[in-house]
Amino acid sequence: KLGRVYMDREIPWTARLELMLSQLEERYEPSVVLLESRSGLHDIAAATVTDLDAQVLLFAINSDSHWTDYDILFRHWQTHGLASRIRERLSVVSGLTPELETKRYLERFRERAWILFMDHLYDDVDPASHSAGEYSFDIFDQGAPHDPIPIHWTRGLAADASLHDLEQTTVDQAYTQFLARFDELAKKDREAGFR
Repeated sequence: KLGRVYMDREIPWTARLELMLSQLEERYEPSVVLLESRSGLHDIAAATVTDLDAQVLLFAINSDSHWTDYDILFRHWQTHGLASRIRERLSVVSGLTPELETKRYLERFRERAWILFMDHLYDDVDPASHSAGEYSFDIFDQGAPHDPIPIHWTRGLAADASLHDLEQTTVDQAYTQFLARFDELAKKDREAGFR
């Protein structure tokens, strides 16, 4: 519960969060630590994105409202000079990726995400020939921040059951691609020295 770490104290909020994470990691030695922050522009969510050197997963569905929300957020990062500090740690997740017309859905999702990143986070350079310090990707670059990591909607997940109660094939259908990409991201982050 990140809100409990948020209580007013003499130590700044982000320092308390960093301390809590370090102590938990030291004690339990996890392979991965996932923080689910509140959606929106709340300062708890902002601190987990801007102040921790961690991979940031941006969940979305291919809807105008989601892209508008991220457009507002990315413009905010640009205004406050945060975009270049954050952009290399971002990955877009396609939540509720449909069972039907999946390929077409992900193509449209990728295009919308790429346009958003080009408008706000990528440098205005040719991705094939950019030099050191410039940051840009082609629309079809696999593993780029705008390349969607799909979590597939399946009928089994629509039932009101916990993941422990579902058949393994249902869980595999929904999460296999997501977990494989997440493993790649985690490995890349460890190599880069990110938490």
